[in-house]
Amino acid sequence: MARWMNLMALGLASLGACTFSQETPAHDDGTAIRAEVEATTAAFHEALRTDNAEALMDHVADDVVMAPPGEAPIHGKEAMRAWYAGFLAQYRTTSLTLANKEVLVGDGWAVESGTFEWGLAPAAGGESMVDHGTYMQVWKRTPEGAWKFAREIWNSGAPAPTP
Repeated sequence: MARWMNLMALGLASLGACTFSQETPAHDDGTAIRAEVEATTAAFHEALRTDNAEALMDHVADDVVMAPPGEAPIHGKEAMRAWYAGFLAQYRTTSLTLANKEVLVGDGWAVESGTFEWGLAPAAGGESMVDHGTYMQVWKRTPEGAWKFAREIWNSGAPAPTP
């Protein structure tokens, strides 16, 4: 009986430690949240596709960490802004195709992974290239309810352009 009481107390303590989101009704299967995440990632990728630095940065968390291939990780929104400005000084996006996308949604976090083909043209002119590889992005929900780009790593099948 004492063992059963201990298990019951542990179960109640665990339940008390759980947080329940008021934003998602208990009957929601995550479809609405997944749609929010996918709409946000689509806007982020459209900004990347069109070299729109301001729109891109609107979706970035202040504490972002981005790990480009062959480079040290970039920490913080301002460092990412500087990295992206350096990138745009050298390259323009001619195309961006994402495939094999998988989106996993958790409590306040979402992960998107897949494959990409990224067409790049030198800003100064010259021959374009197409990079391809895999990526993984982590998104977090802010207290205001917005989804922000928090972490990314991508692997290139071609030599990485140097910003």
